[in-house]
Order: sequence, then structure tokens, then C-alpha cells
Amino acid sequence: WGTARIVEDDAELTARLMPPDYKARPEQVILFTVSAWDANCPQHIPQRFEAADVAAALAERDRRIQNLEQEIARLKGVSGAGAKE
Repeated sequence: WGTARIVEDDAELTARLMPPDYKARPEQVILFTVSAWDANCPQHIPQRFEAADVAAALAERDRRIQNLEQEIARLKGVSGAGAKE
């Protein structure tokens, strides 16, 4: 957020802003006045989770894995029993 102003015909300002040994011939200067700066761009901020929420999600995942493993064991037992008959 801010404004930009084009400055032409200010040789002193242009000379101050030009890098030494730069071969191009500048035509104008653009001066920016920054009114506000937002360094918290959400694109680059990692999402934060509360430890309790993470623990609850992991516990739920572990319960789900345990239930699925029990279901697999049960199904293996049923198919094994059916194969013997």
C-alpha cells in the first residue's frame, strides 16, 4: 500500500540512484512512498495447529488403524475357516 510518483528531469536524483558502471541511460525515476507493509503474506505462512488438536487427530487415526487391523484379522479368520471346509 502506498503511492508512486514519476520524477523526470532530476539529474542529481537519477545519478544518485544509478549503479556505477551501469551502461543504460535512465529516462525517469519512480519514487515509492510506502504507507503500510504486510510482511504476513498468507501464502508463505505455515499453518499452525494446536498440540491438543494434533494429539486428538493422531489418536483418532490410531483408533482407526487398530479397528482396520482387527477387521483384517477377522476377515482372514473367516476366509481361512471357509477354506478348510
